[in-house]
Amino acid sequence: MRLTLVLLLALTLTPITSIAYGNKTVIEVYQEAIQKLDLEYEKLKKKVAELENDANSIKALIAKYETALETTTQALEKKHEAQLKTVKDAYKTELSAEAKLAELARHATEDDAKATRALLDELGTSAEKVAKLTDAVSVSSDGKVGIGTTTPGAKLDVAGNLIRTIAYATGNGPYDDTNVGQIKSRVLSFSKAKTNTKIRISYTDNLRVLGSGKTCRWEIRVDGTSCPSQALVYDYYTNKDDNHHRSRTVVGYCSGVAAGSHTIGIWVGPLSSGHSSSDCYTGWDNSTWVIEAEEVN
Repeated sequence: MRLTLVLLLALTLTPITSIAYGNKTVIEVYQEAIQKLDLEYEKLKKKVAELENDANSIKALIAKYETALETTTQALEKKHEAQLKTVKDAYKTELSAEAKLAELARHATEDDAKATRALLDELGTSAEKVAKLTDAVSVSSDGKVGIGTTTPGAKLDVAGNLIRTIAYATGNGPYDDTNVGQIKSRVLSFSKAKTNTKIRISYTDNLRVLGSGKTCRWEIRVDGTSCPSQALVYDYYTNKDDNHHRSRTVVGYCSGVAAGSHTIGIWVGPLSSGHSSSDCYTGWDNSTWVIEAEEVN
C-alpha cells in the first residue's frame, strides 16, 4: 500500500502527457504494475491467512493431543493408583492374617506354658519328688510294672497294700418273700469302662426254701437279663420239711457286657428240672446282704 502511494506521488510530480511507453503512457504502465502488485499482495494476505489458519489448526490439534495425553496420563496414574491400592490392601490383609496367626500362636504357647507349669506344680518340680516317683514305679524290659519294687514278677506287682475300687451295694433287710420275680431291694448300679472285660460279681444274703424236696433258684442278672456267656445262679434244695435260713454267697464272672452304665439285680424262681415250686424267702430278721462288682480282664 505504501508502494502505491510512492508511485502516485511520483506521477503527480511528472507531467503525465509528456511521458510515453510504446502504445501506453507511463501512468498506464504503472497502474498495471500496481494492480499486479495488489493482486500479489492479496495472494500473500490470503496465503498468510491460510498459514495462520493452519497454525491455529496445528495449535488446536496440539492442544487436543496435549489434553488427550494429560487425560491418558491421569487415567494411567489413576489405574496404577487403584492397582497399587489393591496390592497395598492385599498386603495389609496378609499382614493382618499373619499377625492374627502370630497372636494365636502366642496365646497357644502361653496356654501350653501355663498347662506345663500347672502339671509341674501338680507333680512337683523338685528333683527329690521326681526321684521318689522313679523309685516308686518301675517298668521292666518285658513290660511288667512294679509299684514299690524294681523286680516286678507280674504285669502289675505291688509291694504293699493294694486298694482296689469295687462297686457295692449293701443293707440290712428288708426280707422278701417273692417266689418268682425280682428282689427289688437288692440292686447295684455299676459303670463298665471297657467292652472286652468281665465283671466279677458276688452276692451274699440269707436264703431259705420251705418244704420237702423243694427248690428255689437265685440268679444275678445284668440289666434284667442273664449274663450272655454264663448264667450266675445259686440253687437251694430242701430234704424233708426243712425251714433253714442260711447265709450264702454266690460269686461269678459275667462276660459279653458292653461298656457303660448297668444295673445288677437279683431274681428268684423255681428250678425247672422236674422239681415242684416251693416257698422262697430272701433275707431274714434284717440280716446283712451285699452285692459287689469289679471289672477284670
